[in-house]
Amino acid sequence: MPQPGDESENVSLVSREALPVGSYTEESGRSGREEDRDDVKETDFVDTDVSLLSQFHQDALTQAGYGVFQWMVFVVAGLGLAADSIEVFVVAYVIPSAERELCMEEYHKGWLGGVTFLGMMIGGLTWGNLADKLGRRRTLLSALSTNAVFSVITAFMPTYGLFVVTRLCSGIGIGGSLPIVFTYYSEFLQKKHRGRHLSWLLIFWAIGGVFVAVMAWGIVPKTGLTLMNSRRLHFGSWRVFLLICSVPSVISLIGMVFLPESPRYLLEAGRDVEAMYVYQKIFKMNHINKPGAEYQCASLPIQLSEMELPARRQSGSMMGPSNRGLINELCAALESFWTSFVRIFLPPHTTLTVVLLIVWSTTSFGFYGLQMWFPEYTRKLEEDIYNTKSVRETNLTFHNITFNYTLENKHFLYSKFQDVKFSGMLLNHCTFVSCLFYNCSFSDVRSSRTYFRQSTFRNVVFVDTDFYDYKLQDCQFENSALYSTKAGCTIDFDVNYKLSRVFLENLIAQLAIIPGNIISSCILDKLGRVKTIGMSLFLSSFSVFFLWLATSQMSVVAFQAIFNFVSISGWNAIDVITTEAYPVSLRSTGYGFSSAIGRLAAVLGNVTFGSTIESSRALPILITATVLLVGCICSVKLPETKELLM
Repeated sequence: MPQPGDESENVSLVSREALPVGSYTEESGRSGREEDRDDVKETDFVDTDVSLLSQFHQDALTQAGYGVFQWMVFVVAGLGLAADSIEVFVVAYVIPSAERELCMEEYHKGWLGGVTFLGMMIGGLTWGNLADKLGRRRTLLSALSTNAVFSVITAFMPTYGLFVVTRLCSGIGIGGSLPIVFTYYSEFLQKKHRGRHLSWLLIFWAIGGVFVAVMAWGIVPKTGLTLMNSRRLHFGSWRVFLLICSVPSVISLIGMVFLPESPRYLLEAGRDVEAMYVYQKIFKMNHINKPGAEYQCASLPIQLSEMELPARRQSGSMMGPSNRGLINELCAALESFWTSFVRIFLPPHTTLTVVLLIVWSTTSFGFYGLQMWFPEYTRKLEEDIYNTKSVRETNLTFHNITFNYTLENKHFLYSKFQDVKFSGMLLNHCTFVSCLFYNCSFSDVRSSRTYFRQSTFRNVVFVDTDFYDYKLQDCQFENSALYSTKAGCTIDFDVNYKLSRVFLENLIAQLAIIPGNIISSCILDKLGRVKTIGMSLFLSSFSVFFLWLATSQMSVVAFQAIFNFVSISGWNAIDVITTEAYPVSLRSTGYGFSSAIGRLAAVLGNVTFGSTIESSRALPILITATVLLVGCICSVKLPETKELLM
């Protein structure tokens, strides 16, 4: 009997009569169909070990059935996927509350989103590769642990620099979990409903987005004015929000502790006895209401035993530890790490990898770029409306009066303020251009987006204000003084921020994904992966032109929901086909590399679309339509994988 890790050449212990009829070779990506035993030829059984393992794995899962066990894996893996969604959306809710405490300028805010995708890219490359060498469960545990630990630590970081570092590490962890989640779950599913259940898994991505929105609405201050008036409150609230957002990752991590290793990986690694116990565990959990049921191999009338398991010699990428020195081990590990990436570009995977990278890149560029453009464009629409309501005061004189209320959206030009007191008030989006202030006083005055330009101050006293140097532009001071300027960060915080806008956009956009997922799960196994990708990307590309009709905030939000609804089927099919197309030894590596390139494309999309905010809608429409159409055309070259065995 072959032992796990045995270096000698293993011989398959499955008899000719015990083998499932037909043959399958993962490397070629084709599965044989069942034929009558009378037609079986001797060469039908002269096949690779991978063929025997795939046939046996499918047969074993069929006998074990689908039930409680797969649902447990579904929930645990789904929570890990929800954590990925949370990692993407949490920044939008944290920035307004954290920017004053961490003193974030505008470019700092942009880096927060970019560093998250950078971490996800690194994580996908690293953990995806390791999952093919060390096992799905072990690497998924380490990836989720990294994300959970640094998500919690992030909530306590006192400075922007430390905050970015922990966000990067958190992104590395969750980026590494994405390829393993799909790989791990797929290897517990039978062929006939693998596409449907993998598609359902994407519902958790939408649930993660909804979870973030709802938690933010209940915890984070909802307006900029609330943030300014209750600094002590918002210091704690955004940190509590981050802690709560780490809960799905922590629960997924705990759940993984009680789940076994993928039996398909164990077979590939030569750990046959362990794989047998996993199949038996799946059977027992799925037949928990049938205590007398015994697990039998579908092709044999006797109870499953070690002798039925096809043996496989450990592949080079899954070798156990040796007696080599530390330096040699390190060099060998690095060489093996690099070799795995090289292998996905070598025949017979060359065309597959190139086409997948194009599809991932174009879809990520267009999707994430447009997702960044939507909120920025609605913010611009709000600003344009706000600016149309501004009041311009020219050549006015204010004498011996007191301003102790909020002045908002007013612009004073060539005006004179004499013996005027500004006390206990807020100046919101105001400008004073070429104005004269004579015998005036400013005490306990807060300001937001308020500037004094080319103005003159004579005998003016400033006490407890936040008029920092950049707010007093080209001004002259005569016998004037500033006392006790408000301490703390000198950024210009915008009190016009409203959480309701971000909440509404994200909530509706994520909810639209759920019905899209349901439809996708119904068509993925019927139409096939390739047709689903092509149809979804084509419809997404075509639908972008309706953005011409989006001229208000609600119309933009409605279009974003429609776009997400149409495009999610393509995303589902891309995730599924990337999981299924590669052999076991390269499955996570191929997915991890593709997702990493997708993250990089997402960053480029954010940068590109961010620069088009001030331009017409024609540019983002044409860019999105073009890249998605390119992805649609290239997807035709992908192999159909719905009949492949794992």
